[in-house]
Amino acid sequence: MSKKIYKFIKTNDNSIGLYDEKVGDILHSKTGALKEANEKFIKPLENIILNDEINVLDICYGVGYNTKAVLNKYKRIKINIDALESDINLIYLSPLLEDNINDDELKNFIIEKICNISSEDINTEYLFSTLIDSDNKKFLSSLGLKIIPQFDIEGYKSKGAVHNNRFLHNIYYNYISNNMINNSKPNKYNNSDLSFYLDDARKSIMTLNKLYDVVFLDAYSPKIDPVLWTIDFLNEVKKRMNNNSILVSYSKSVPFRSALVELGFCVGKTLIDNIDMGTVASFNSNIIINKLSDYDMNLISTRSGITFKDPDLNLFPSEILNNRKIESDSSCRISRSSFMKNLTR
Repeated sequence: MSKKIYKFIKTNDNSIGLYDEKVGDILHSKTGALKEANEKFIKPLENIILNDEINVLDICYGVGYNTKAVLNKYKRIKINIDALESDINLIYLSPLLEDNINDDELKNFIIEKICNISSEDINTEYLFSTLIDSDNKKFLSSLGLKIIPQFDIEGYKSKGAVHNNRFLHNIYYNYISNNMINNSKPNKYNNSDLSFYLDDARKSIMTLNKLYDVVFLDAYSPKIDPVLWTIDFLNEVKKRMNNNSILVSYSKSVPFRSALVELGFCVGKTLIDNIDMGTVASFNSNIIINKLSDYDMNLISTRSGITFKDPDLNLFPSEILNNRKIESDSSCRISRSSFMKNLTR
């Protein structure tokens, strides 16, 4: 069987996070994967007026916490979500992990939308080895536990489209379609929509031609993988936002905030217990409650504020990091350490 890439971790709010061994990074906060989604991505939306129908761009869907949280919070609104994710295995796992939302209708809705994915890239050997792993089973949702006995593991090792479609449709017809036939009550999420884009987000975003009211940016840490934090990628995000849109992220990276300021956004912080825990940005300054302080803006003017750059949206993370280091080493800007020393004088 394929080597496991992700290790499931129970976070403090009983939702399940993932540790990516290849990148060496935790995909979710240990304090709570669901709590992080609600506090850092959903709570900032309370500052904006949501219409009866909104468009959401979820950059780095992962196992779907931000998408699940916004759908669960605003059930009465028609929410059209475009989810960008390069790893289809994470998408398949998203309704099968225990998320502490405990909403079967939401899981059914997500699985139905996953059934619309047409891809031969799914590594079914990896997927099933992950699901049946004894350490991982205890972190699966009731639906995840139900489907395991229904499939012949050996029969799903093929990466062919026939096997993939059979996998999806067996889940759909066994656990969603039949239940919907026997239950006259419609799924409360059916008014909304969810579409997946399977590719490097830098490529996927170029195919999107609508404006979004809400943008979630939940990529890997900029220090580890800066490709979705460059001023060039953020400029493409900017083109797909309207005057009252809001961009929300967990990151408080100085190069990231610097890029947003350079692109003309009003930038602020997500405060949790009066602690800076993330970033919000909009063209409408009234939406930003906790704007960046003079200290933050001065920090942006130091070498720390030199942005990540990727003009053709095709560089490797190491190239972006190295280019920024070269620019920083030759910059006449004050260093962060000198800036901090000046503050203490």
